[in-house]
Amino acid sequence: MGLGRWWRDARLSFALLGPLGGLRSIPSTPAQTVRDLWPGDAGNGELLVRGTASHGGETISIRKGVWSDETWSPLFRDWFQSFEWLRDLRELGSESARAQARALVADWIAQPIGMTLLEDSSTTGARIAAWLAQYDFFAASADEDYRRALLQRIVLEARTLAAILPTDRHDWTTLRGLKGLLATAVAIPEQKAFLSRYMKLIDPELDMQVLPDGCHASRSPGAQLLVLRELAEMRLMLQSARIPMPTTLASALDRMAPVLRAFRHGDGRLALFNGTWPHDPALINLIIARAMPRGNILARNMRDGRFVRATSGNTVLFVDAGGPPPKGFDALAHGGLMSMELSSGRSQIIVNCGASPRAGWHEALRDAPAHSVLSIPACPPVLWRRDGSVDVRPDVTWEHSVSGIDHMIELASDCYRPVGCGSYRRRLFLSGEGSDLRGEDRLDTAGAPPEFVLRFHLHPSVRVELEETDILLHAGDEVWRFRSNGYSTIEDSIYFGFKDPMPTQQIVVRPSEVQPAVPTVDVNSQPETSPEKPNETVSQQSEAEPTPPPSSESEEEVKEQTPLAKAIEAAKETEDTVDQEKAPGPLSENDASETAQTSDQEDSPAEDGIRKDEASDMELPPPPVPPVLANAIRWAFTRLDA
Repeated sequence: MGLGRWWRDARLSFALLGPLGGLRSIPSTPAQTVRDLWPGDAGNGELLVRGTASHGGETISIRKGVWSDETWSPLFRDWFQSFEWLRDLRELGSESARAQARALVADWIAQPIGMTLLEDSSTTGARIAAWLAQYDFFAASADEDYRRALLQRIVLEARTLAAILPTDRHDWTTLRGLKGLLATAVAIPEQKAFLSRYMKLIDPELDMQVLPDGCHASRSPGAQLLVLRELAEMRLMLQSARIPMPTTLASALDRMAPVLRAFRHGDGRLALFNGTWPHDPALINLIIARAMPRGNILARNMRDGRFVRATSGNTVLFVDAGGPPPKGFDALAHGGLMSMELSSGRSQIIVNCGASPRAGWHEALRDAPAHSVLSIPACPPVLWRRDGSVDVRPDVTWEHSVSGIDHMIELASDCYRPVGCGSYRRRLFLSGEGSDLRGEDRLDTAGAPPEFVLRFHLHPSVRVELEETDILLHAGDEVWRFRSNGYSTIEDSIYFGFKDPMPTQQIVVRPSEVQPAVPTVDVNSQPETSPEKPNETVSQQSEAEPTPPPSSESEEEVKEQTPLAKAIEAAKETEDTVDQEKAPGPLSENDASETAQTSDQEDSPAEDGIRKDEASDMELPPPPVPPVLANAIRWAFTRLDA
């Protein structure tokens, strides 16, 4: 055991002994309650009254004295122990909801403090804040013994927070722990140690988490929202108690709110980069309003956060222009380096698949094929450790230039160097009217490029129409046309941008095959030696006309089976509840050919065949030359009604 761990455990043991003066010195009524800024869900409140808790697609029956179970996911366990669902009961507002809230809180505080799970500072801080925010709803009308026991438990759990913080984890969950300290300091000002501990920890924590441009260090729009929500609650607590606000807190609010506003599409939803989960646009509006009551400021650039937001007309283009975040902030990191999202007006068109904590989906959605970007099946762009953190951090460079009203974005990364690629380059051009988006994805290689695929995941609201050479995308009242110099197909995809995942489609582009240039020779002329240029490189061959596409059958046989594709197939098999009986059918072509060949071998006499010595003298045809793939794909999305 390290010295730091030993000292932390010693402080925790001392905290559980209780405050000086004993628990009887704690008042039975808080000096000031905390105001809850966010709405609840009355439907969830009704389920809780009936004895059922549901969160994140997981539902359990509430049992007295059971607050954790090995069958529960960590997400559900933390939510259930955080008591944030008290706002759902408050939203329901019935007397039965009040009685259920009071009974569940009493069941928790009846546990001996030494046998309670308190080492998660985030969950403990959220629980304290929830008790004080909903105090008027469930505790104010209770008897004095109940109220005194509640406040005594709040002080004991807050003391564990002061002993545990700071932790090795520096993300939005750390701010929930600090919020619990502040809520206790506001409710019980006599316990001055909580406020001093909060003031000591908040400044260095925000300095680590908030970048100079206002982006969160995790580079996740979802984390940006959650951090801003916690800071908005802290500011209200400080203002209501008339406690001077730390300068770092005020500065963080002023910088982060414009960035969160910049991460939104026209429909109000967030761009799905780096572990962003779906959030209701109305809640996003409310968080921004609480964080920045005055002004409607939009961040002009996110250079420190390494995101590009290019707008032309009603068109918005988002590009992830950075590598994985540093250690300690990479829990939400995804492998979608240089991925993009596109929307026009209130219609999202090109998206990333999003994120989910559900079993089987987390790893698949983290991989590059779940993003609108190029991917190489043999080489993931980001390598992960067993604990989910980033193992190898590739570098990404980018430049965003504006010429008049046109946008040019150039990006490059060394993420595919292990398979012999010098760099992966992506160039994006957005016209000033916003009606034309053109791009090129290129692999710089010394020889033939490895097999790669370019993907554009479509929003579920987009309707696809196939023409002879084009793909038409119907997005709201607009029609966009997609073209490329590769082989484009439409495949299944899935979108986690809503409360429940929705099936959708994706445009998959594979590079064309390039035929090496063969010089024509005049049979009537004598061969001459001329200073011709050496054979064209792969990059020069990429400009040649593509060879005819393979047949649908052969293309299906070589289709890439990514973790995302496997997860989609597994989900389809799970949802299919119809039992199908397999009747014996005719032999397949392969089986028939094998049967015929065996029959021929049995029926044909040996003397009619070719002798081994004769076969050995025959000249075998040369093995087929593997096709050479172009190392670049050029593509364009054009609005037809512009």
